[in-house]
Order: sequence, then structure tokens, then C-alpha cells
Amino acid sequence: MGEGEEGFCAALVEHRLNRTGLLVKLDKGFDEGVYCVYVHYDDLAARIGNVAARREAMRYGTLILEQMGRTAGYALGDIEDASRSSDPRRRRDLECTFLSFPITANDGCFHDTALKQQFRLALLRVDQEWDQIKARRDMQRHRGRREVFRQRLGTLLDGEAYRQVDAATKERLLAEVTALAFPAKGLER
Repeated sequence: MGEGEEGFCAALVEHRLNRTGLLVKLDKGFDEGVYCVYVHYDDLAARIGNVAARREAMRYGTLILEQMGRTAGYALGDIEDASRSSDPRRRRDLECTFLSFPITANDGCFHDTALKQQFRLALLRVDQEWDQIKARRDMQRHRGRREVFRQRLGTLLDGEAYRQVDAATKERLLAEVTALAFPAKGLER
């Protein structure tokens, strides 16, 4: 038997992403040397809906799986979706709002301290990558909104009410009003 055989206890590691509503846990499995990672998305589902929350949880879970794949001495299983229902009348059980994947120690023993350390390091890396992904998405969304606004303003300026305004003034209005409505963010500056 390996280290960490105190019997039943709380999750080895819990990590809440307050901005997203995801909760990630590392816990011991029922078999010797088997751990399980859970990504709970019930708080996020309450805000954005089950389908979108499950998609976000799957993205985050995949990042954790990739990072934990770098850890020597362990085999990782595939991500399992607890919401998949065996009932042919419905595809998902909306009460089960978590994903999971197993981590199995190659030697079949528990190594709580070592795995907790590796898991926390993986979470740190995943959180950094997650923040970068979210920042890119936000920037793309901001650029898209700015472009739609610019097109609508251009259509307005091409209308009957602004027929007397010369082309140079219209271009200047397009540039300056768009910049006022959508100031440059982050890397756009």
C-alpha cells in the first residue's frame, strides 16, 4: 500500500474558478492507485445553460488532461461525461453536471503528496492558458462588435440625412466615433 491511507476524506485538491463557476477536484478512486479528476459545472450551467457550460467544462478538462499527461508514472483515461443518459427518451441527465477522468499510478499505489503537487502545478499552467484563451476570445468579440458598429454607422452616414456631408468628413466621423464607442484594449493600443 502507498501513502495516504487514512480512509475516507475530502477531495485531495479542490480548485474553484470563481470567474467561470467551474469547480475542479482531485480525489482518490475506489481502486488502489487510482485517482479521479472531476470538473463540476453546475454553477456555470445556472448562469449560461447546460450545453454552453458543458462545452466550457470540456475545454477546461481537456487542458487539465493535457497538462497531467506530462506527469511521469501515471496513465490517464478519457474524459467521461456523467450527464450522458442511458435512457433512450433523453440524451442527457441535466442533474449530472460534471466531467471526470481517471489517473492511474503505474505501480498501482497511492502517492497523494506527489500527485497533489503535480496536480496543483498543472492547474497553475491551465489557469494561465485559460486566461490567455479567454482574453483572445474577448478581444475577438470586441473587434467584431466594433466592426459591426462601424458598418452601421457607415450605413447611417450614407443615408439621406447626411447627404450634404463630404466623404472626408464621413471617414473622419467613422474613425473617431468608432474609437470613442470602442476604445482600444490591451494589445490593440
